[in-house]
Parts: sequence; structure tokens; C-alpha cells
Amino acid sequence: MHNAPNINLAWTMLAVEECFRLGVRHAVICPGSRSAPLAIAFGRHGGIQTHVAHDERAGAFMALGVAKSSGVPAVIVMTSGTAVANALPAVVEARMSRTPLLVFSADRPPELRDCGANQAISQAGLLAGAARWSCDVPCASVDIAAEFILSTIDEAFARACGSAGAQAGAVHVNWQFREPLAPEVASWNKNWLNTVARWTQDRSRAPWRTTLAANASTIAVTDALVIAGRCDQATRESLFMWRGTMLADVSSGLAASATAGADLVLRAAHDGSGNAALREALRVKAIAVVGEAVVSKRLNAWINQHDAVTLFGAGDPRVDPSHRASGMYCGPVVFEAGKNLRPHAGWKRALSCATRAVRKAIANERALVEPTAIADATAACGELDHGTIFYGSSMPIRDADFLALHPPAGWQAGSNRGASGIDGLFASAIGHALASGQPVVAFVGDVSALHDLNSLQLASQLNTPLVLIVLNNDGGGIFRYLPVAKYADVFNTLFTTPHGRAFTPMAKAFGLAHESPSTRAAFTKCVSKALGRKGATLIEVNCTATASEAARVRITNASTTALAKEFR
Repeated sequence: MHNAPNINLAWTMLAVEECFRLGVRHAVICPGSRSAPLAIAFGRHGGIQTHVAHDERAGAFMALGVAKSSGVPAVIVMTSGTAVANALPAVVEARMSRTPLLVFSADRPPELRDCGANQAISQAGLLAGAARWSCDVPCASVDIAAEFILSTIDEAFARACGSAGAQAGAVHVNWQFREPLAPEVASWNKNWLNTVARWTQDRSRAPWRTTLAANASTIAVTDALVIAGRCDQATRESLFMWRGTMLADVSSGLAASATAGADLVLRAAHDGSGNAALREALRVKAIAVVGEAVVSKRLNAWINQHDAVTLFGAGDPRVDPSHRASGMYCGPVVFEAGKNLRPHAGWKRALSCATRAVRKAIANERALVEPTAIADATAACGELDHGTIFYGSSMPIRDADFLALHPPAGWQAGSNRGASGIDGLFASAIGHALASGQPVVAFVGDVSALHDLNSLQLASQLNTPLVLIVLNNDGGGIFRYLPVAKYADVFNTLFTTPHGRAFTPMAKAFGLAHESPSTRAAFTKCVSKALGRKGATLIEVNCTATASEAARVRITNASTTALAKEFR
């Protein structure tokens, strides 16, 4: 790859070599100008047989025949425009016959789409109705990590083979290319390949990532730190018996005193000057990530620093934003906790220290602000044996995860973290209550509440307690944590967007019980009262974003100070 004449060839040479390492041995090339980087990379590889077809329809069926005979995906390469449409019949057949097929199409760059450019059609999703998976690859650039290409090829191969939790079939990978398309020399930074050194230097030519089906099997995880996001019931039950150390995301429903608070610990270890002794105590040899992506950006960044990462997913395994995972297991996963496995001493000690300090700091806070409201309502939930706490996608779920304010024992965690949207949160909380027949407490920001006001009408159907806690800071408080917050000329008018609305009159208009307490003690009483009442109650917490942030800083600093004393 280091000898690639330009960045387009560097990208495609990586992709072709990874295809070879995964087992691809045949590629059908349909001649075209835009697809030249792909054709050249396949033609120059040496380990993959290339076959030329002048008609994309026939070429796609030829590749399909190769795949049916060998059981291994073959590749069909084509240029842009109607060439892609001609592959559709073979893609349909691949889906219906569950035959693995890789469709590589070349495309125009973004600036030549939808502007009347020659041979440019909307082809990124053209085969989506029949393909098992589709991916639109951006233009080649050293600003995009090389591991992205390898991970994308691994994902495409796994999806085509059906090892990613679905049936086998065709996968469409659409490649955007800028010139140069021919193998002419154009300088590029060879250091770009440094991040995939473990792959380029691997003499065995093993693929970047291995994807395995895990149906009806038991997987032994005996020496890794486990990080758990939201996962299926079988996996969650098996993780309850995990004897090692687990960092549980708030959405996982697995949190206990010994699993929460990773964000606090990592902040003390890595932010600013950081704590060198703590950093050393947190070192791990391997990480196993289970379920969906976790909330914490800080924890995700820490995961991304490790090469020895294994992912466990059920159905849709593409939860790897760093593209650095070395292994992926798909399907129902059951963990065998080794009898002699011991918790990670450094992490266990740090989590315990951080969460104790946070609990004490929260207790010392006097004002009713966003973090204390979540803490007090969560504590009130502990008066009941079961229920669901539903976290809004903006600050509420981040506060709960960051400060380790997870649901009490017997309570489930709910959220809309799939797409992390702030729309439909009232409706989703109501749906949880209708389906479970159990109490639901929902934390929703004011902008999210404005998004979904009409759904308050749906709450009239409930006979079970539903507590809708609206955290009203008069605008999008989360935007204060973005870099744009420094630019006053646009920040208040285009981002925080103060609205000046109160929500208790709106609750009254919908016939809902409503409260607007001003102190922590009064708020706790309101929550307890609402949990004992059938139907919906809206509780409005009025607090400024600055006051909530000040409380977060004090609470966090208390944790950092405690960890500094613990790890010297």
C-alpha cells in the first residue's frame, strides 16, 4: 500500500487486500472510467482472479454463479450511472437464493451529484430494496482513518455471508472517486498507514476484524474488562453472573455500585494534568464491548485507544465508530464467567471511590437543578420494587450516566438512544407504561418537551403511574458544551434558542396532574406522590443552565479530589 501512486489507489489497494484476506478469490470487472481505481487495484493484486464482462447485467450474474459454486462472495466492479441499475436482477437473485455477493460501484463525488453532471444518477441507495446492506463510501482522503476502509470491507463481507446476524445476500458498496482515476502519481502522506501497522505488518495476512456467528454457543470471556451498553435479555442475564469487572452504561440496565461511574474515573485520569497513578491503575490487556454504543464520549474515546477490542452484538454489529475492533460476535451471546476470574483491582477501587464521593457531593447540594433532580427522583423510585426510568436523549441521560445515577434494583432503563433524537420522548415514555403496566418516571428536557407536546393527549389512556419530569432551563442547555458556545453572536440566537415557556399550564390544558416545586425536599415529595397516583403527572423543574453546570462542576471536582487522595 505504501507504493500506491495516489490516495485513490491507496484506498482501493487496502480494500482489495482485505477482500483477499477474507477469502475473496474472484472479481468480475466491467470496464469504465470512474471505476478505474477499483479495477486497477484488483488487476494488480495477484491473488484474486479477474474476469472481464462488457455488460454489467451479465457480469453480475457471472459473479453470482462464482459465489453459488464456491460459497464465498465474489466481487462485481462497475462504473457509475445505469451500470449500477443493470446489476439489480442479480442482486434480487442473490437475496432470494441467499448467495453472498459484493457489488462495488464507482460514483461521482458530492460536488457532481444532483447538478446535471454527466453519467451521474442517485445510485447510493439504488439497490437497497434487494441488497442486505448498502454503504456509501466517501471520497478518498488522508483525513479519514485507514482502518475505516478495512472495517467497512469486513462489515460488507460479514453481511454478505450472513455472519452478521441476517441471511446471506448481496451487499452494495458505492465508492465516490475524485480524479485522478488513472494510476498517475499524486503525492499523499504515507504516514496515514501508521494506524493500521498491525495489519500491514501481519505476515499471516489475517483480516483486520473477524466476524463470527454466535448462535446457541457459549463464549468464554475470562481476561477482559467488559463494557456493556443496551443488550438483549439473554446477554443481560448472563452478564449478571459476570465475575470480572464490568463498566455498565446507564442504558444497559446492569448498573450496580461496582459498575457505574466510569466517566468520572476517566475524567480524573485523563483530563487536564490527569492522575498518572490512576491512569496506570486502569490499564487493561483487552476490552469486550457488549450491546449497543455507550453514552459517554469519554469512555468511547478510551475504548478507541485500544487495539485488543472484541465486540459482541445481536443482529446488527456495526457499533464500532473507531473501526479498531479486532473481533465481532453476532447473535445471542452467553458469557461463561471463569470460576477463578477476579475483578480488575484498579477499576474496582476507582469506581467505588468516585461513586462514594459523588453521592456525598450530591447530598451537599442545596439547589434543585438538573443533576439533583435526577438524583432525588431516582432515589424516590427506590421506594417501589419495579418500574422504568426513561431518559431523554439530551442532557438527562448524560447526567445519569456521568454521575452514576442509574436505576435502583428492580427498575429498568429506557431511552431512545438508537438515533438519539429528542422527538417523541413523551410518547415513548407513555408506550413503556402501557406495555409494562408498571410505573414509569421520565426525564425530559424543555426543548424535547416542546417537540412532543401533542403526545400529552396520549397520557389519558394510562391507569398506571407516569411521572413526566420536565427539566426546564429555557433552551438547549446541551449546546453549551459545544465549541460553538464561544461565539456569542450566533450562540444564543441560533443554538440555545430561549423560548420563555412554562409547562405546568400546558399540562393543565391536557387535563394532567401537575406540580412545579422549587426545592429539593418539595420535589422529592411531588415524585413520591405521583408514583402513588394512577395516571400521568407532569412535574416541572425550573433551573438555569448555568446553575446546573455549576453543580456538575462541584460534584465532579469532589470525585476528582477523592480519586487524587486514593491514587497518589
